[in-house]
This record gives sequence, structure tokens and C-alpha cells, in this order.
Amino acid sequence: MNLLVTGGAGFIGGNFVNFWLKRHNEDNITVVDLLTYAGDRRRLSESEKTGRLKFINADIQDLEAMRSAMCAIDTVVHFAAETHVDRSLAGFEAEKLFFRTNLEGTFSLLHAAKDAGVKRFHHVSTDEVFGDLDYGTNEKFHETFPYNPHNPYSISKAAADFAVRGFSRSYGLDFTLSNCTNNYGPFQTPEKVIPRSISLLLQDKKIQLYTDANGVPGPNIRDWLYVEDHCTAIEAILLKGRIGETYCIGGKCELTNSELIRRMLPIMSEVTRKKYTFESHVDFVKDRPGHDRRYAMATGKIEKELAWKPTHTFEEGIRSTINWYLSKEGKNWLESIEETTNEVRNEQGRSVKL
Repeated sequence: MNLLVTGGAGFIGGNFVNFWLKRHNEDNITVVDLLTYAGDRRRLSESEKTGRLKFINADIQDLEAMRSAMCAIDTVVHFAAETHVDRSLAGFEAEKLFFRTNLEGTFSLLHAAKDAGVKRFHHVSTDEVFGDLDYGTNEKFHETFPYNPHNPYSISKAAADFAVRGFSRSYGLDFTLSNCTNNYGPFQTPEKVIPRSISLLLQDKKIQLYTDANGVPGPNIRDWLYVEDHCTAIEAILLKGRIGETYCIGGKCELTNSELIRRMLPIMSEVTRKKYTFESHVDFVKDRPGHDRRYAMATGKIEKELAWKPTHTFEEGIRSTINWYLSKEGKNWLESIEETTNEVRNEQGRSVKL
């Protein structure tokens, strides 16, 4: 099989490419990535040695480039997107960027796939399109949960989801779609909370934790999914998923942001042989606008239909992640992207920490 993976030099996309080429020895992958701050070909260094990876540095909004890239492609796996809520809140130009990439870019890919006769289009989306859930309930997102996005990022992703479904109905392109919860693992850029926290601790700086309107630190709840488990879920969808269906993917690991940090700190202490405590290594900052309260995912459909479930506990996944960031490769990665990461964080801070 010949796959085209958009955003394949990004965090999740890069992990997926490496995962797929290791598991499917006869397959070839074409990666399309614009190599913005979030894309880095070093994520693909081992895969490029296989001779089964082709890399194209291009914008998914470029229809002619995408038509050319899809020559002889069987399946498209579409990861490419502008991500991170704080970045989407950085003003009008940021909002336009998110919609150009996430919606217009998706339309470009859909038309290119149709024109090239691609057999299957898999669209990777997020749980954030569903909005949020109340604290203290048993309610969870699921495949027919109503959409209620709350910020430019999730609005643009929700629009892209509808674009894929509507395009399929209009033009007959076979698709599947997945919505997943928060990913973590190796090679994640440090505007995200887990690598950002690890990076700050390694610099002997304090983690910054949002508080709610009442000053309660880190009450927001997220469901955490180790990136390799996300890869196995997409593999199951591509190999066994029903055309036209949506599958929700989650890690079965709901943690408040405060709990997340409290569970990370002892492992950091153990691995580094330094003492990190919540009291000494966490600062509290004002919450961002419209911060979603709780995400939780029901995974019954993908478990029942495709026999998939996450295999990594949070302790296993976070320990593996911390060990990677403390390895020579991980430390070099953090150091090499420090300047870009700081620029992204400063841009976010000017707009949301008012």
C-alpha cells in the first residue's frame, strides 16, 4: 500500500510514520509537511533510512502540489493542522491562519484525492470539537455527541470534520474519521504541557499552572493518550474500520492538570535524582479565556468493532516520555528548538495572559 501522510514531520504524524513503516514492511509513505515550527524532519531520520519514505515540503493548500503528491497513492492519512488553543487565541491573523490551514487545506486535499482516484481518506480530528463536559459527571464524548467548539482551533477543526463528511456525500470519496484525546510522548514540541513542564524542570524553573476564576490550581480535566496507542488505533481504523464511520479514541486516563503535574514530579525526581515537589516547583498563572473544563472519551465503538484499546498505563507512558526527554536525543531536541518554542510561548502570552 502507498500512503500519503500530511503533517508527517509533526509530533503525532511523525510517530505514526515511524510506527507504520516498522509494522508494514511492504508499504511506502509519502510525507507532505510545510515544516513550520511544529514540523521537523529529524522525527523521520530512522524512517528515511528505509528507502520507503518520500518527503515533500509543501503547503496542503497548494492544490496542484497536492494533486502531484497523490500520484499512485492508495490512502491519505491527514494529520496536518495548526494546533494548540493558546496559539489560536493570538489575534485575528492567528485565527485566519488556523482556518486557512485546517479548513481550506483540508478542502484542497479532498479535491486532490478525488482527482487522483485515492481509495481512502482518513481525517484525524480532536475531542475539542465537542466542547467540554461538566465536572463531577459520568458523561463522555462519543461518535454522535453534538459539536460545540469553543475557540478558533476547535472551530476550525470542527469545520474540517464537516467538510470531509460533506465532500464524501457530494463526490463519493471514501473516508473514515477519528477524534482523539490529548496525546503525549517523544518528540512533542514544548508549547504543550508535558514537554513544557519537563523542559522547565530541567532548567530548574517552575511549571506554570493555570488557576480557575476562584484561584483553584489546575482543575481542568483531560484524557491522556500515549502517542503510540493513537498510532495503533489509526492502524486498526485503516485496516478494519468501516467506510464513512467515525471512531473516538481515548486513553482512559482522566486527570486534572494539577493531578497530571503531581504524578509527573515523583518520576522526574526519581529519574534525575533531584527533588521536585508541587510546592517548590509550580507557579500559578491566570487562566486563559474560555478554558474548557473537562474532556472525556467513550471508546466503546472502536473497542467493540475493531478490538482496539490503549495498552500503556499513564505511569508507563509518562515514564517512557520523561526518559526520552532526558536521553541525549531528547535533550538535544529540546535545546535545538528552544528559541522557536520561546517565540511561540511569547506570542501566546501576549494574547492570553492579560
